[in-house]
Amino acid sequence: MTPLEASKAMYDAVHAGDWNAVADFMAEDFVIHEPTSLPYGGEWRGRDALQRLYTHVMGYWDDPVVKWQELVGGEKYAVALLHFTVTAKASGKRFETHIAEVTAFDDAGKMASMRIHYFDTADIVGQLKA
Repeated sequence: MTPLEASKAMYDAVHAGDWNAVADFMAEDFVIHEPTSLPYGGEWRGRDALQRLYTHVMGYWDDPVVKWQELVGGEKYAVALLHFTVTAKASGKRFETHIAEVTAFDDAGKMASMRIHYFDTADIVGQLKA
């Protein structure tokens, strides 16, 4: 599979809640990098990192709506461009932001890492304050 095909299949598995299938796309030493300024920031490691991160992140939000704007890929990378609309549980504020998820693939075709880029992390932190 190309990075684009693998990413599409992985995101389809996330949407279906099939976390075993999601883990199959990940390298053993897979790592997700979230901005450290966010309450769920830092490195998340392991083939189950995306499941653990997803569960943790969604603990901060109600009524999430994720719209896939585009998924692009090359030989070693795939980039998902997302529009994220949520309500902060702590404040009740509804807001939206843009996110780019950059996934790097290893030589075996497995997902080696993912870097999450938010348009404005300060805004996200501000929305979380009651």
